Amino acid sequence: MSWKAVEMQVALPRVQDASKIQEQIQQRGQFIQDTLATKQLIQDELRRKNVNQSEKNVKLKNDRKQKSQAMSKKKNEKHVLESKIPHPYLGGRFDINS
Repeated sequence: MSWKAVEMQVALPRVQDASKIQEQIQQRGQFIQDTLATKQLIQDELRRKNVNQSEKNVKLKNDRKQKSQAMSKKKNEKHVLESKIPHPYLGGRFDINS
């Protein structure tokens, strides 16, 4: 099977097109792998930060809860102390015999 001159004129540009397409196909696989690896790294970093952030949130919630409990204890103690102190000008007894 011999190639004629006209056939060669058509075949050579097609070979160059085919080589470009082949190169793109080969690079596409590597590009996809690089993209997936980058996405995976980003997701891993977000998960690590999310875990750390959630631990911080739990710790903050516990600290706030303890502070609020301490404040409520102080308020209750203050209220109890105030109720034990006699009022300076109000009497402590009721006069029922009038």
